[in-house]
Amino acid sequence: MTKFEIISSLVSILAVVVSFYSLHRSKRNHDQLVELEKIHAKLSERELAEYEKRDRDALKAVLSVRMVKDRNAQKFIITNQGAAEAKNIYFGLEQDNEHNPLVPNDYEQKTPYRILGPGESYHLLASIPLSVRQNAYFVSLRWENADGTQDRVFRSVAR
Repeated sequence: MTKFEIISSLVSILAVVVSFYSLHRSKRNHDQLVELEKIHAKLSERELAEYEKRDRDALKAVLSVRMVKDRNAQKFIITNQGAAEAKNIYFGLEQDNEHNPLVPNDYEQKTPYRILGPGESYHLLASIPLSVRQNAYFVSLRWENADGTQDRVFRSVAR
């Protein structure tokens, strides 16, 4: 072999080595890019699920209940803390209560409460004799959301 052939062969071998090294780095970069795309797709799915949940929650009411003393009367205050209105709200006492504090005429007039908008409240009068030692009442609230679903919550309300 002549010097020229040896140098040409060495240059060719060096070119092949550089090509294989370049191909190896390119494959590794491609694999990393595919992994990043998978992570991005998962993140996008989670974001979409969160947006859908936020949209569903915007069509739901969140009701709370508390008891307040107003001069001589005590009241159960029901408040809509959600972003949507609640319809046909039913207030009920659970079985673990010592007695029924609701004033019958007031309760019958306000149950079911037709529509309670976001941030709005209404009250039910309560009459608690001095002989009653119960410190909390177990109540339930049931209502219909703007999206047509029904929700029900159970609460313990302190006097």
